[in-house]
Amino acid sequence: MQAESYNHEQARLEALRRYHILDTEPEQPYNNLAQLAAFICGTSIALVNFIDEDRQWFKAKLGIDVPEMPRNVGLSYLCLERQDIVVVKDTLENEEYAVNPAVTGYPYIRFYAGVPLISPEGQILGTLCAIDPAPRELNQQQIEALLALGRQVISQLELRRNLAERQQTEAFLRESDQRLKLALQAAKLGSWQLNLKTWELSASSQCYVNFGLPSETEFTYNTLLECIHPDDRTDMQECVRQAIKNHSDYEAEYRCIWTDNTIHWILARGTVIYDSENQPMRMTGVTLDVTDRKQAEEELKRQNLRSQLFAEITLKIRESLQLEEILQTTVQEVQKLLHADRVLIFQLWPDGSGTVLKEAVLPGWPVVLGKNILDPCVQADYVEKYRQGRISAIFDIEKADIQDCHREFLQQFGVKANLVVPILIRDGIWGLLIAHQCAHPRHWTNFETQLLLQLANQIGIALSQAQLLEQETRHVQELARSNSELEQFAYVASHDLQEPLRMVTSYLQLLERKYSNQLDSTADQFINYAVDGARRMQNLINDLLNYSRVTTRGQPFVQVDCAEILQQAIANLKFAIEDSGAEITYNHLPVITADPIQLTQVLQNLIGNAIKFRREIPPQIHIEAVRADEVGEQASKREYTTQHSKLSTQNSARAKRPATALSAAMPAGLYSTQHGLNAPLPLTALSTQNEWLFCVKDNGIGLEPQYTERIFVIFQRLHGRSKYPGTGIGLAICKKIIERHGGRIWVESEPGQGSNFYFTIPDQAGQQS
Repeated sequence: MQAESYNHEQARLEALRRYHILDTEPEQPYNNLAQLAAFICGTSIALVNFIDEDRQWFKAKLGIDVPEMPRNVGLSYLCLERQDIVVVKDTLENEEYAVNPAVTGYPYIRFYAGVPLISPEGQILGTLCAIDPAPRELNQQQIEALLALGRQVISQLELRRNLAERQQTEAFLRESDQRLKLALQAAKLGSWQLNLKTWELSASSQCYVNFGLPSETEFTYNTLLECIHPDDRTDMQECVRQAIKNHSDYEAEYRCIWTDNTIHWILARGTVIYDSENQPMRMTGVTLDVTDRKQAEEELKRQNLRSQLFAEITLKIRESLQLEEILQTTVQEVQKLLHADRVLIFQLWPDGSGTVLKEAVLPGWPVVLGKNILDPCVQADYVEKYRQGRISAIFDIEKADIQDCHREFLQQFGVKANLVVPILIRDGIWGLLIAHQCAHPRHWTNFETQLLLQLANQIGIALSQAQLLEQETRHVQELARSNSELEQFAYVASHDLQEPLRMVTSYLQLLERKYSNQLDSTADQFINYAVDGARRMQNLINDLLNYSRVTTRGQPFVQVDCAEILQQAIANLKFAIEDSGAEITYNHLPVITADPIQLTQVLQNLIGNAIKFRREIPPQIHIEAVRADEVGEQASKREYTTQHSKLSTQNSARAKRPATALSAAMPAGLYSTQHGLNAPLPLTALSTQNEWLFCVKDNGIGLEPQYTERIFVIFQRLHGRSKYPGTGIGLAICKKIIERHGGRIWVESEPGQGSNFYFTIPDQAGQQS
């Protein structure tokens, strides 16, 4: 109930405030009604009282000096409670009334008669009351008269509100009209009105501006039609007819001709107003000069065409360097876009002459394709000006300020106007891109000039790229020939050295065996040096021979099981593994397409290096492979193969296990992670998903990061032969083999932390070498 009462009171207060009556100046109509109420009831006091949230405010008062009283003072609350007229003959006869502050104090009420002021929506806004300090009685006629006066107060309120709203509306309309005029002026919109019965036209000053008419001109409907371009006049009139016929809005875009003969575009919009019988009376609307927009649209179209042509030519340049196709496309597309009679590409020679390489010409005009041309009046600085970026645009050959000999030279080819831009390359000027107009003179626009200039730049880029490609092709061919000759030389040299070296080695060994006890220690030492040098020379020749045979004597690529390849490599290194106590493990290895002999050599070299460059602890070597799309399986495979795929060749203390046997009894996590033997492979190194990444990890001596590329260069060694024997060719051979397979090889290492040798091989090697 309390919530309902509160909501009802809020609605009553909201209705009161909508009249905007509180705290306003006294108004005579309300004063007259208060005086009439006092006269009818014979009282000394009468009030038009509006009840606010916490006060009673008197719009009209008679016989009382205060403008308002607190809401809880007086008897007006009785009208709110009863929602009807209240008459109290004598307040002292009622105990509740007798203690009211307005009875016990000013204005000492003894008689009270109040009529509720009820709005048309049913809300009590206040009271019209008659008060007197002496008891009184009212007859029925007085009561009805008081009720009638209450209704008059409400009528006056409604009249007052309607008048205020009308004044507000008129002020709003005046303000809106002013804003509209300002908006029309700011937007350069001209307003107009057309009487559809008399065809009389009235227009604002901006309409005169939009149509280019002087202000003193009589702007009639016929004047409007005369301003519109003849080709657009019928369409505009049809738009008017359709708007009237279909009861739709009117909209038309047309060209108008100003008094200075310039062309402007007008956008006109309007609406049709009909009478009560649905007959068209008048049209009203606006006009706007949209010339700038139209010009921007046309420029945008031209830019789009230019961009499209650039894209096509640039695409052809990127897709191929077929100059013939690029140049032919350029002249054909430029001729279509510019609507020129002839477009040609002219290659310049040092003497100022040149040859027409490509031409697009309309039928009926002379064909100059393939001709060698020399302008007889060419000056010495002619080519130099073009080299500096000069652009030549002649609008009318007959009127142009050029030499007569040059004019006659152009006229023999039917040229009336031409546009010439240079084609520049890195070394200077290559030629010219030329557009001819043969049927009539022509004014070349900035758009057309820029189009030709930018296309000439694209042609220059294509020519430069073609020259670079040609140079690169020659360089590659020369390098391939040189490499082939070097490989052949290395093979022949190493092969031819084999026999004399074997002879030297054999005789040295005979000397060593026969005279080892007959010569002094110095001679024995010299013989040992010679034998050792011959042996190292033999190893070097063998490695050099192997290096030269990687590409020339390689086997066809076939399907090979990498696990079997690894077994073969380990078997080849059996004695080195046993001597060093090396432990070798591997994960699941794939079946790939490769040269089995060369792949065995790669693994054998990498494992052999891991054994050779070991620390004081037994070597631990781990081999694994993974492909990018198998990353989710990598962890599970590692766990499985660590437990079940341990290859071990044991020393004599572990002789119970056979060499290279599978040991299922080895515990998981055999190796320390500090050597990186169980670290995941760097899959980001894979360039495609169809590629295998192999890794050979060891716990050896490692190397400094600055040497990670040097070790793959032939004959490059990081250690002396006395400590680590070898020729310095092994890793170079590995690199050459992997590159033959279309892969890459690299190393990641830290001193004392071992090394990780990575190499990739495509999943399908593709073709035989």
